[in-house]
Amino acid sequence: MFLPEDAEIWFNVQVETLKRVHSSWLPGVPIDLLTQARKLALGRRWLAKRLSTVSPVLFGLPMEMDSEGVARLKAAAWLAPLVADPLECALELGSLAMAPTLRTLVNRPEVVKIRGALGPERYARVLSSPLAPAQPPPELASGLASELASELDMVERLIRCGAAEFAGLADSLHPAWGESVRLTYERSWWFDACSPSLSVTAAETCLRVGVLH
Repeated sequence: MFLPEDAEIWFNVQVETLKRVHSSWLPGVPIDLLTQARKLALGRRWLAKRLSTVSPVLFGLPMEMDSEGVARLKAAAWLAPLVADPLECALELGSLAMAPTLRTLVNRPEVVKIRGALGPERYARVLSSPLAPAQPPPELASGLASELASELDMVERLIRCGAAEFAGLADSLHPAWGESVRLTYERSWWFDACSPSLSVTAAETCLRVGVLH
């Protein structure tokens, strides 16, 4: 059985997730109602019940968890402030994963747009980072189906790639955090998402240096 302090950690992840869950995960719930439900304990319980089918690990509270699972959940608490700024995390991880591709860009308008989205400091840092993979993500085109990839500009592809990297890192720390991260982004992004290509160490270092610094 959960100890009270363990349950509190779990419930805190639930509550924080409900504060930022993307509305696309709650079809049929008007934005005004969603906004009000987030503010009330009864409303949050109602939202959690609706999410239990798409997020059973996080919102289908298990009756038991071994000491290792509890320790992993506690150790992953450093993700909390990061998930509160999902776009920043997606830009950070996506730019690192796609660094090999970014280094090959020669089209000036595209380079200007990427630098504008990332900011000159991050753009320069990512391009010179020793953590950057030698090759672009193998599923950059096939993971985001080729027809879809052709409709997205480089910034959009980078953000979606980064969201997948973020979810992969969170999964490795604790599956409940993985679900929390996915619920933060548009639901349709996960129908044909890229597979994570960064190592856990590279992704964690990237976020700690680029976002938590």
